[in-house]
Amino acid sequence: MKRFIETVFPAKLLEAARDVRERMRLMGVPQCHFDVEKLGLFRDLQSPTHLFADADAEKLWRAAEAEISSVFGTNQNTFAVNPGDRRALFYLVWFLKPKRVLEVGTHVGGSTLHIALALRKIAQNAKVMTVDIVDVNDPSTGPWRKFGLPMAPVTCAEQLGCKQLVEFRAAPALEFMAETGDRFDLIFLDGDHSAPAVYREVSAALRILNEGGVILLHDFYPEARALFPDGVVISGPYRALERIRRENQAIEVHPLGALPWETKQGTHVTSLALVARRA
Repeated sequence: MKRFIETVFPAKLLEAARDVRERMRLMGVPQCHFDVEKLGLFRDLQSPTHLFADADAEKLWRAAEAEISSVFGTNQNTFAVNPGDRRALFYLVWFLKPKRVLEVGTHVGGSTLHIALALRKIAQNAKVMTVDIVDVNDPSTGPWRKFGLPMAPVTCAEQLGCKQLVEFRAAPALEFMAETGDRFDLIFLDGDHSAPAVYREVSAALRILNEGGVILLHDFYPEARALFPDGVVISGPYRALERIRRENQAIEVHPLGALPWETKQGTHVTSLALVARRA
């Protein structure tokens, strides 16, 4: 049925319908509390875009990428986070220097390993906690099996010598954030991209931030418009932040825009966006 609908109706009409659905679903979510006191200021972050030309970051990334490719393989089409965004994520971690990172949405661990290898250069006691609704390391049902990867994320981390930097959890994101006693300097939201989920997750993430911490979003499409040639739009994160900003004017979103290297479908555009406190 889904394939029939996509064949009959124009892509733009389908995207509009999906966006309407996201807005309607979001309207049914009770208002959440957003505690912005610990959220980092934009003036403290400065503009992160200059870091993408940092020679030291590039040298570290090239070494890390060679390591990851040695255990992950070179197939670039199996990850939810495209290669250019994974590189940007590595640079951002190096730039922000977090000691504790929370990742929501492990999938096959591509972004997880880039975070871990960046953390390895920051502090011996640094750690990334990565949470997924499924057991990503399951030997028979883990996503790594579906995409034909040679080993589970935890095995990759072990092979790379950074297993001690990564803690895997299988749990719904909101449940984990409500129950954890940990606090984080950087929270990367890349799990459920529906507007209701992102709205609730940002609220939950703010409660477990360390002072000056920031939130990083993936698949943030400004104005709910296409970023890539295929015309596909994931409107949930944008619609969620649109409502959050109406209710909390102290919160700002900074899409990273264009990167110096290729990201997706032959472009240099990234859907990564930082959430921080308005200066």
